[in-house]
Amino acid sequence: MRCAHIFPEFGLDWLIEELDGNPMRPENRPGDRYEISEEDETALREIKSYWYNNNHEYRCKAMLPEETELIRKIGVTDSYWLMIGGEGHITVNLRRVIREGLDQYIERARKRIESLDLTNPDEAEQKPFLQSVVICCEAVIAYAKRYAVLAREKAEQEKNEIRKEELLFIADICERVPAKPARTFHEALQSIWFVNLCIQIENNGHSISMGRLDQNLYEYYKNDLSSGTMDQEDAMELLECLYLKLFQLHKITSWGNTKSFSGYQLFQNITIGGQDKNGRDATNDLSYLILGAQAAISLHTPSISLRYHDRISEKMMYAAMDVVRIGGGQPALYSDEVYIPALINRGIPWDEAVEYSVVGCAESIVEGKQSGRPNGAGFVNLQKIMELTLYGGKDPNTGICLQPGKGDLTTFASYEELYDAFKEQVRYYFRYQIITDNIIDTVTEKGIADPFTSSLVDDCIDRGKTIKEGGAVYDYCGPLYVGTANVGNTLAALKKVVFDEKRLTGEQVMHALRTDYEDLTTVPTGPEIRKMLLEAPKYGNDDDYVDDIMTNYFRFVCEETAKYKTTRYGRGPIGCMWQPSTSSVSSNVPCGECVGATPDGRKAGEALADTSSPTHGTDTKGVTASLKSVGKLPTILVSGGQLLNIKVMPAMLDGMATGKLVHVLRTFLGNYKGMHVQINCVNAETLKSAQENPAEYKDLMVRVAGYSALFTPLDKALQDDIIARTEHRA
Repeated sequence: MRCAHIFPEFGLDWLIEELDGNPMRPENRPGDRYEISEEDETALREIKSYWYNNNHEYRCKAMLPEETELIRKIGVTDSYWLMIGGEGHITVNLRRVIREGLDQYIERARKRIESLDLTNPDEAEQKPFLQSVVICCEAVIAYAKRYAVLAREKAEQEKNEIRKEELLFIADICERVPAKPARTFHEALQSIWFVNLCIQIENNGHSISMGRLDQNLYEYYKNDLSSGTMDQEDAMELLECLYLKLFQLHKITSWGNTKSFSGYQLFQNITIGGQDKNGRDATNDLSYLILGAQAAISLHTPSISLRYHDRISEKMMYAAMDVVRIGGGQPALYSDEVYIPALINRGIPWDEAVEYSVVGCAESIVEGKQSGRPNGAGFVNLQKIMELTLYGGKDPNTGICLQPGKGDLTTFASYEELYDAFKEQVRYYFRYQIITDNIIDTVTEKGIADPFTSSLVDDCIDRGKTIKEGGAVYDYCGPLYVGTANVGNTLAALKKVVFDEKRLTGEQVMHALRTDYEDLTTVPTGPEIRKMLLEAPKYGNDDDYVDDIMTNYFRFVCEETAKYKTTRYGRGPIGCMWQPSTSSVSSNVPCGECVGATPDGRKAGEALADTSSPTHGTDTKGVTASLKSVGKLPTILVSGGQLLNIKVMPAMLDGMATGKLVHVLRTFLGNYKGMHVQINCVNAETLKSAQENPAEYKDLMVRVAGYSALFTPLDKALQDDIIARTEHRA
């Protein structure tokens, strides 16, 4: 059974509203359903009055400008999930925890307290945080020891000698870690589990990840094999047990937010492979074992992230494809050839950048030294901004006009006027996105310290500061951009058909958009106009006409993002800048609901393109052409993570075809500087059958965005979006 905790200190109104049927009760959702007992519902209703106007959501809203709620209402940006839930998006210094133990963290905090000069106001402010570090670490140690007590109690009652010995062994481990340094592979894994579980309890966030597990645990694994303490089978069983425990964790959030994070996911990541500081392949035997555990247990969480580089072995590439073939998009591939230079471009030195691991969907983080949420701020709907541009700044759905344009599509005399108008709207809405997320960060700093999480990130204890106060060595944050391909295709279609060839006027296109391409009385008709726009060059076909437009506009987006600073700027950490990401999770579906018909040929309300992927069905020239288009994007500027979904027919991972696909991926990730790729190995017919007969496909797993999910519990709108993705054949 899986369950989710409730954190009313973040927000409760949304849950009470859903229990009242607005928009629906949790058990009646079209996807990601939850059942709440009568007893729990009664308790939630009883505490509602206490938390009214007394939680994180209210404090954020009290500080936000009026414009930010209007911007969310029209569908340009959405950071609501950060008001009603924790941040997460972090990998703490697990390597240090298992080597030193929490007792050492307590000792460091106490020594720091003793050294404080309390006549100095800055140092006096550090004392409460350092005291809380001691309290939290002692609490986590006590929590682990309760498991030791329970295991011994069960051992006393156990009649089976083998099981009794196992329970006493468990008790010894829980008595030791995470307080003391781990001595064995088993102790190290147990320490990591306790620490991550307690971060989940404290933080109420998601994307709390395990980092480079194969690197951090390899010494313990190798020593245990050499000493005979365990064999490979024992190690595999322990990894599978860890996966099962991670799978049990979950969080519940509002239905509006859930549509953007569908699939019962907590986005817990394990990173394998990559390289060491000298550029040598870091793949080891444990890397393969972690892959093998995923193949054996086939859960949709944790996510397995394989760091690719040009020197990675064919053996590892084929091992990865063997697991992809099973289904579910595991593992995803992340290219060191781009991620490392992108991090260096943001001020992180080589020795630190080469140690990056993956959190969330595609965000890179210097584990144990970087603040949470390297990306994972609000969603920014780029195609909604484009729609506002076409309508002169006025939202056609609500009539709201926050940034009047200098014309609309009926008055623009050139492509340059259109593009300049778009950039003007982008600058306005980006500014308010930064305002929103920085205010949320400020409220978080004042009211949600997360002292345990902060204590496990360097150099928070030494600086006497939480992460939000500037305690981490590195600090970055950034929004998640949605509808990337739609904007490029829109600009290309209008440039080609309206401004270059003059086959249509701006007035004709605007009328077609307002009537959703359905007016049959015009000349040309709505469907004919749509056909002309659909036939314009589309991103994903290695066509420089549209790809150059994509590259230019997205470079502008990236550069505009990096102009802004986080709230930690000037307070110690390196970086403190906003960085872009195309990790749209599943938000491309709800973000499309508020956007009318668009000049790329898309109908009103349809899902937007996901991540940096081409719009479904428009990349018609095969997988290589599609990958070449994506490879032209300015990936070195997307330090927050670039994400690409591709769907292939199962035959592409069968026999000789596997080798061809491996070489295609090597070319994309190496020569063409693709940043990331994940593969759904399933055909549309299977997915359609699963929609119609869900009971027969309970174990069908698919890659949604930067994560996997069971297919049948997903909202039908998201299922349809996955089915519609272009199928690439051998």
